[in-house]
Amino acid sequence: MHIVYHTDTADGAPIRDAPQLVKDDLCTEGYQYSLDKYSTFVTEMDLVCDQAYLGELVQTLVMAGQLVGAAFASSLSDKWGRKTVHLTSHLLTLAFGIGVAFSPNYITLAILKFIIGVLQQGMVMSDAVLTLELFPEKTRFYAEAIGLFCWTTSLVMMAPIGYLMRDYSWRYLQIVLTGFSLFSLIQYWVQDESLRWLVANGKKEAADKVIHKVARWNKINYDDLKIIVDKRMASTEQNTQKADKNGTTTENTPQEKLAVEKYSIVTILKHRRILITSLIMWFTWVTNTVTYFGLTLTSTSLAGDRFFNFFLSAIVEYIAVMFEYPMLYCLGRRTITIVFHAVCGISLASATLLNHFSGTDSSAKMASIITTFAGKSAITGSFSTLFLYTPELYPTNLRNAGIGFSSAFSRLGAIISPFAGTLAEEIPWAPGTIFSAMCLTVTLIILYVPETRGVELPQTLVEVKVWYTEKSGLRQQQKVESTKL
Repeated sequence: MHIVYHTDTADGAPIRDAPQLVKDDLCTEGYQYSLDKYSTFVTEMDLVCDQAYLGELVQTLVMAGQLVGAAFASSLSDKWGRKTVHLTSHLLTLAFGIGVAFSPNYITLAILKFIIGVLQQGMVMSDAVLTLELFPEKTRFYAEAIGLFCWTTSLVMMAPIGYLMRDYSWRYLQIVLTGFSLFSLIQYWVQDESLRWLVANGKKEAADKVIHKVARWNKINYDDLKIIVDKRMASTEQNTQKADKNGTTTENTPQEKLAVEKYSIVTILKHRRILITSLIMWFTWVTNTVTYFGLTLTSTSLAGDRFFNFFLSAIVEYIAVMFEYPMLYCLGRRTITIVFHAVCGISLASATLLNHFSGTDSSAKMASIITTFAGKSAITGSFSTLFLYTPELYPTNLRNAGIGFSSAFSRLGAIISPFAGTLAEEIPWAPGTIFSAMCLTVTLIILYVPETRGVELPQTLVEVKVWYTEKSGLRQQQKVESTKL
């Protein structure tokens, strides 16, 4: 957005700003916009000059809402069911999203944006776990690869939609984008609750209905499928009975309460090995979020048209789609995470050096942009892999809380990511250096996290503790190497 503003200068002449809002000037002589006043909420509410920070604050409030939602709303999915929380969050997002379009003032807009951030996490986290639990171990990576393709396509669509509606009020664009949540009405009728969640929570009647539907749709024998599920429920009950004093059940637990273990963030804090793994994953999520959103939100400040730059920034994520699928087919989650972070760290370090020493060399600047987009593609692939990797590390009734708290910690990075552009104005090399260092750190500490490829999703805390003990991080690698010797 271009604005023309006037300040007290030595010769009294007006100053024309670049496509970026001025944050420090008071505009004591007034200002005017080159766009229609109602085309963006920034221009409509005059969030420029000394009020410019309020425009960035809106995005920060969305991220803050996501932090709250990831910490609390997503864990509700472990208690009430994946489908229930997902559809409820989706429908409420539709309602509050339309409310944003009719916001009469800044305060209302800011509050509604915060609420949408909360709901967004309840929607996204429950969907990630629900999708994961629909598939067996050998094919569940398909869902994540398809999910990354859909995510990238949605970003690519936003650029032309925004361009076509650039001459209309931002309120119309808000309604159009919010309208995609109408899809949740279709989901209500076609989407079933996670069978794994039903089994883990002793919902035998509901599970039986899903089994009937699965057998009918896949043209397999119901009785054979029922035997498999019954064995899994019996195994879950047996493991629950063996829970030690640090668990939630004992030998005296009533039969009807077996297989209904309820966990929370306290469960993670009480078990040392699970806590160490969680701390590593939390740092990895922070790294991914601050890097991904920092690069995304600063893409429009690159030279050239902001719509085209955003389009390019989005379309490079298809590169991650093309690489992630074959990598998931051949490699473990941990290995893929290391590769993507290494590529991102090296790319951003190269981009920072090229940009810092390029001067007026146009070819060096172009190389800097290319390496930045390479880093964006790599961090996208890593982000997608984390949505698959993280929930695989936790038992069923802690799975949504596990990925939810990982996302909650990542929002700390997301909250400051809108200010990456501001930091770049003061210290151009700082954002790339910080992002690069964090990515390279992940490549080392992730070695202590268990590999989940080839492992069925754990149902109980007992299964997780045994698995972590036998196949955790570097210990697992050392066992493999000693076996070869």
